[in-house]
Amino acid sequence: MSKTIVIGCRLPAGIVLDLVDKTGKQVQVRLNGQNSAQEGSPIILLSERDYGVTDVDAEFWEAWKAKYADFEPLTSKAIFEAKDERDAKAIHKEVKGIKTGLEPAPQEDGTIKKAD
Repeated sequence: MSKTIVIGCRLPAGIVLDLVDKTGKQVQVRLNGQNSAQEGSPIILLSERDYGVTDVDAEFWEAWKAKYADFEPLTSKAIFEAKDERDAKAIHKEVKGIKTGLEPAPQEDGTIKKAD
């Protein structure tokens, strides 16, 4: 059995990570996002649904992370790694205030008027 690592994703719909493995085969891993709550998915919901969490093969993650080290969601902590669920919750507290740029717009910000 391969070792896995917990990957947190603050992107609303998650993201699909692509990588060509050592044998030349393309491998895709779908990270659950903050709105990913399908029945049977390996998602752990953290406070206020700010993150989706997915168990990812550690070897895949290390190779993907090395190849895409400058990827903005990775550098901005919109995608992050954790040792386990407890670590993910701790990281969540640290990065909760960092904007991803994909937050919902305020519903009443003074520029939008309600219909009569």
